[in-house]
Amino acid sequence: MARPREFDTTEALNQAMQVFWSKGYEATSLSDLIGAMELSKSSFYDTFGSKHEVFLAAIEHYKKTVTSQVSAVSTLDSPACKLIGSLFERVVSRMTEEGGQRGCFLNNCAVEVALHDPTAAKLIGGGFAIVEDTFMALVERGQREGEIELDKDPRALARYLTSSLNGLMVVGKANPDLEALSDVARTALTVLD
Repeated sequence: MARPREFDTTEALNQAMQVFWSKGYEATSLSDLIGAMELSKSSFYDTFGSKHEVFLAAIEHYKKTVTSQVSAVSTLDSPACKLIGSLFERVVSRMTEEGGQRGCFLNNCAVEVALHDPTAAKLIGGGFAIVEDTFMALVERGQREGEIELDKDPRALARYLTSSLNGLMVVGKANPDLEALSDVARTALTVLD
């Protein structure tokens, strides 16, 4: 008879995500994971299987927790352009605060592993698609509200805004300068004019 789990798998997965987010996939050891997750080696293997499997699960966890917060912005009762601007402001703020230079977990994963790990790349792409779909919904709403010209392609704008937001986080890792990042954000948002 199998023993019942004596730990919270969601919390353990959150801890694994934090380790991967801070150290990256390659630099994270099994010892790092087991220590952060507060699991025995056997519990780790029984529950998650391998370092790679827990990494993939951590990407999914990020999408369900952090990325879903971005998508929730499209449901707020405020003008669409203001909401789009607030997403950029939030990134600038996060990248310039103490400890904020970890950037975006999905960005970090894309840069480190996507080229050589098609399974991870697909999951990462799914996370970026959530952000893109959020921007598209906001752009379409902005067009209905009369703030964004109707001749602008909502999907193209959404792709541009997604790549600009992600680029802002990458640049902010190396140069967390408030003025520089604010300039980038303001310039990116001019496509909505």
